[in-house]
Amino acid sequence: MTAAPFPPDQADLTRRLDLLRAQHGVPGLAWGVTPLDGPVLIGSSGHRHAGRAEPLTVHDRLHLGSCTKPLTATLLGTLVPQVLTWDTKVSDVFEHVHDAYREVTLTHLLTHTSGLPPFTQDEDFQDAPTGATPQMQRDAFAAWVLTLAPAAPLGEYLYSNAGFGVAAALAERFTGRPWETLLQDRVFRPLGMSSGGIGWPAEVHPDKEPWGHRWQDGHWQPHDPSDGYRLHPGIAPAGDVHLSLQDFLRFARDHLRGLRGHKGLLPVEMYAVMHEGHNADRTAGLGWGVQRYGPDEAKRVSSHLGSAETFKALILLLPDDDHAFVIVANAAGEAGHAAVQEALGVLVPAFTPSHVE
Repeated sequence: MTAAPFPPDQADLTRRLDLLRAQHGVPGLAWGVTPLDGPVLIGSSGHRHAGRAEPLTVHDRLHLGSCTKPLTATLLGTLVPQVLTWDTKVSDVFEHVHDAYREVTLTHLLTHTSGLPPFTQDEDFQDAPTGATPQMQRDAFAAWVLTLAPAAPLGEYLYSNAGFGVAAALAERFTGRPWETLLQDRVFRPLGMSSGGIGWPAEVHPDKEPWGHRWQDGHWQPHDPSDGYRLHPGIAPAGDVHLSLQDFLRFARDHLRGLRGHKGLLPVEMYAVMHEGHNADRTAGLGWGVQRYGPDEAKRVSSHLGSAETFKALILLLPDDDHAFVIVANAAGEAGHAAVQEALGVLVPAFTPSHVE
């Protein structure tokens, strides 16, 4: 994929997005747009670090937070049906399971309908078991959470990072390989996503990649990627991937094309299953939030937001308008969220007849 020239209103679009970033005060903002075919658009504004002069570039790696969930679900899709199925039960794999989880399937885990607790707060992990490697720690975490009392009845929607950790642990038990390696081998490499990795982008190269930021004491505080704060390995499959903007778009385009009937990483019918609503109100796909819009709700939209408290990311697919969008700010909180949402409101009507609220 090669970056395209901006549309005819190049200067205005760039100016509006940079102004929007400045209005919300976020250090950096990056965005990308891909059509069904042809060149893509990518752009960036601001800085990698609030206290330094280096600009945020379109080549930088950005932390996706919970936008990792569609990636993990896609990985699992590559294992269906040869290795496991969407109906594989946790009780088929884990020996000691709370009675409430005995009928929980992979589909339940990936649609937040398993009843597992959310595991969205640091204190939730105080009693979590440890392990010598991320894979061992994730396996111990999955076995442990499956003994806990449910937080909701089976089939009821309750957002759960733990569900994706358990889903990844299922894949690890079936294949004998860690989630990190499976993701590289079955998603990143086949789609040419060479920037893909786990953890904070600047953890290895603090002077060459963006830092995340938190709003503290009236200013943006850069998050030191070596300070020990990171996602627990048990929920890394729910929220700990980083990618470049271009590679994020590669993934978005693969699903966009799949929803328009083109075979990609997955068979065509697999994309349809993943983007179908599986819960009671039909809004939870396999790793995606799904909705309908437009006259008679004839058009489809799949999306996900993500943040691990220092970045804010968004992916949006509009298959019936032949476009997908990705936006990431290297800042979290209300300002990061607002900047990302408002940037989407600028980009969508610039490329499609649709608007976002």
